[in-house]
Amino acid sequence: MSFVNAHFVTYVQDLGYHTLVAAGAFSLIGASAVIGALLLGHLSDRHGRRRLLSFAYNLRGLGFVLVLLSMGIPFLNIPSLGISALLVGILMVGFSWNATVSITAAYTSDRFGLSKLGTIYGMMFAVMPLGSGLGAYLGGLLYDSQGTYAIAIWSNIALLLLTTVTVFTIKEQRLPGAALAAAD
Repeated sequence: MSFVNAHFVTYVQDLGYHTLVAAGAFSLIGASAVIGALLLGHLSDRHGRRRLLSFAYNLRGLGFVLVLLSMGIPFLNIPSLGISALLVGILMVGFSWNATVSITAAYTSDRFGLSKLGTIYGMMFAVMPLGSGLGAYLGGLLYDSQGTYAIAIWSNIALLLLTTVTVFTIKEQRLPGAALAAAD
């Protein structure tokens, strides 16, 4: 997601859209992220975490596919789908953005107990900035060397597909109520 933060506006400008269109499209991420976090977090409390977390990552990957299709894929003879694909794609990316955070926190506490949540999340958030910085840097490096964001977006799609499959294959396990209370 740091790739999106660092490069999305430039990407949209490179597609030929005005800066206001790029900034407006970028603002949709924040609005849809709030809705996605609340809705998918709520649904995960009722229907389980693993499938919804997998769904959120898959939705993000499909959103990136639409973002990519907004410029077309010349080597596959796929024409540009234009601004509509871009806007729908970025809404999908935004909707899934914070949803993964809320579901991951809930899933972690289900699996390991609330007493370990701070430690586990602390370790995750100690490592994530490294990946975030690397993602933004590599996106820029690929753009500078290739003159396009397509490789970075394809890489995002591939990693999200891998994440979707990985999360979906994890066995959903909740600590029993007594064990959860005892763990705290």
